[in-house]
Amino acid sequence: MGSSEATVTLGEVELPSGTMVIIDPGLGRFWRHDGDPRSPRRADPLQLDLEIVGPDAVEAGRRYDRQFDPRFLYDVRDPDDAIAHFAAFCRDAGLDARAIVAAERVPHTTRARHALAAGDGAGVVQYNNLWGVVVGGLPAGRRLPVVGWLLPDDHELAGRFRTIAVLVDEQAAVVRSRTVQGVMVDHGQLMCVGLEPLGAFKMWEPADGLADYVFWGRDAERVATELGAARLDDTLFGWRDLPMADVGRHAQPLQQRIADERLAIAVDYRPHDNLEALNAQIRGSDRRAGVVTLDGAVACGFDNRWGDGIFDVVVDHDAAGRVVRVRLDVGNEATQQRLRAVQLLSMGAIVSRAILDGGQPPRFARRDDPDRPGDSGWTFLAGTEDATTQSSAKSFALVALGEVVRRFPAVKEIVEAPPGSAFRLQGRRYVPDEGV
Repeated sequence: MGSSEATVTLGEVELPSGTMVIIDPGLGRFWRHDGDPRSPRRADPLQLDLEIVGPDAVEAGRRYDRQFDPRFLYDVRDPDDAIAHFAAFCRDAGLDARAIVAAERVPHTTRARHALAAGDGAGVVQYNNLWGVVVGGLPAGRRLPVVGWLLPDDHELAGRFRTIAVLVDEQAAVVRSRTVQGVMVDHGQLMCVGLEPLGAFKMWEPADGLADYVFWGRDAERVATELGAARLDDTLFGWRDLPMADVGRHAQPLQQRIADERLAIAVDYRPHDNLEALNAQIRGSDRRAGVVTLDGAVACGFDNRWGDGIFDVVVDHDAAGRVVRVRLDVGNEATQQRLRAVQLLSMGAIVSRAILDGGQPPRFARRDDPDRPGDSGWTFLAGTEDATTQSSAKSFALVALGEVVRRFPAVKEIVEAPPGSAFRLQGRRYVPDEGV
C-alpha cells in the first residue's frame, strides 16, 4: 500500500474487548454466538462436536489437519465414522490420542476464543461448516478506520480493491506479518465486527416487524402494472413496509407468474433487519459500504468487489509485537486470476454447427487475438466441415465459452492458452496442433 494508490474510506469498527471477527454478513444467520450452535436450516442433519483428548491430543489434532482447532472437530455429521477414522490415523502415526463426543456443543463464541489461543492471537473460527477469521490484541474502546486500496486506474481490473485494512497505527513500521486462511464469502460482502456485538446481528428478525418485497428486470414494469405494485425508483418495483404476514400475499402470485411465464424478473425479499440496514447503505453509496450499531458498538460492512470465494487475512505487527494493521487480502494475484477465468468463460466463442447441432466433438481449437470486447478469440471445429461450410456464417454460432466447457469438459484444460495457440483432440485430451 503506497501513498499514490487511490483509497476508499469504508467506515469504522469498534471492538469492546479488542477482538474482531471478519465474516460474510449474508451468512450471519449461521452465527449462533453463545447459544446452541446447530444450523438454523431445518433440513440439515444433526451434527455433534468431537473433542480430541489424550497425552498427544494437540499434536495429533495438528497433524490430522482436518479443521483449524487442533483440540476439536466441530459440526461432525457422522461421529462414529469420524472417531474411527481419527483412531486409525493415531494408530498409524503412533500418537496417543482419541476423539470423543464432547459433553456439550461448543458455542461459536467459545470457538472464536479457542481459535485465538490456538493461532497465537488470530485464526479461523468455524461456524456451521463456514469460516470466519477472528483477530485479538486490537485496541478496545476506540473506533478503528476501515480503508480500501484500489487497483490502479490503468489496471485491467481497475475499480476493485487490492486490499482492505483495519488501521490501528498507520505510522508504525511492520516487522512481522501472519496470514490466516481465510474468510468464506458467499454473498460478495465482508463485515468487520466486534466479537461480542456480533451476537446482536439479526437476520430475518425485523425490529419493526416490516419488510420490503421488490423486483426488477425486463418484464418488471408490465407485471407491476398488472399486480398493482408501486414503482420505487427508475428500475425497481414492489411493496415497501409490508407486515411480515402480508409478504406472501404479494410474493406468491409474482413468483408463480415468473415460473409459469418464464419472465425476466429478479426478486428480493428485504426484512427490516440488521442485514438490510447494511445492504441499503451498500446499495445507495458510491463506496458500497455501510455501518450498523450493534449493542452500542459500530460494525462496518462492504462489498468486497470480487464476489465469492475464500479470502486471506494478514495481521501485521510492529517491533514491539503490537497488531498495527489487519489486512483483508482480497485482490491478490490468485483472486485476480480466478476472476479472469470467470470473465473468460463468459466471453463468446465461434463454434461449428457440426458440433452444436450435429453431435460432433470439437476436434480442433484455435485461439486468435480478440477483435472486439467480449470475444474470447476461440474457434472450435469438428474437422468434418468442407470449404463451403467453413465460409458460410450460417454454419457457425457464437456461444459462451463456458457453455462449450460445460458440454465438452476437456476444453477447460486449454481455455487459458494465449492467442496464437492451436490444439487438436487426441483421445480425450487436447495436444498442440503443429500443423496450424
